[in-house]
Amino acid sequence: MKNEELDHIIEKSFRTEPGFHLSTDFAQKVVFTVVRREQWKTDLREYLYLMGVLLSLLALVSGFFYFVDKDFVLKTFAFLTSNIVPVISVVFILNFIFFADKVLLRLLFSRWSKT
Repeated sequence: MKNEELDHIIEKSFRTEPGFHLSTDFAQKVVFTVVRREQWKTDLREYLYLMGVLLSLLALVSGFFYFVDKDFVLKTFAFLTSNIVPVISVVFILNFIFFADKVLLRLLFSRWSKT
C-alpha cells in the first residue's frame, strides 16, 4: 500500500462519523475492570507469599526444635500422624478462612463498589 492511499484512508476516516456510540462511562468501566483484574492477581500473589513465609517459618521452627529436643518433635509428629484426619480438617478450614479473608472478600467487595 502506498503512502498516498494510506493518507487518503486516514483522512476519510477522520471526516466521517463512526457507526457506533460508546456510553458516557465506557472508559470508567474499562478502567474498573482492568483494576479489578490486576487487584485479583495482586491479592492472590500476596496470599501465596504469606503462605510460603508461614510454611518456611514452620519448617524453620520445626528444624530448630528437632535440633534442640528431638524427642519433642518425634512425639509431636507421632501425635499428628495418629490424628491425621482432624489435623488435615483443621488446617484446611484455617487455610480457607485465611484465603477468604485475603482474596475472596476483597474480590467481592471490589466487585460491588463503584468507586
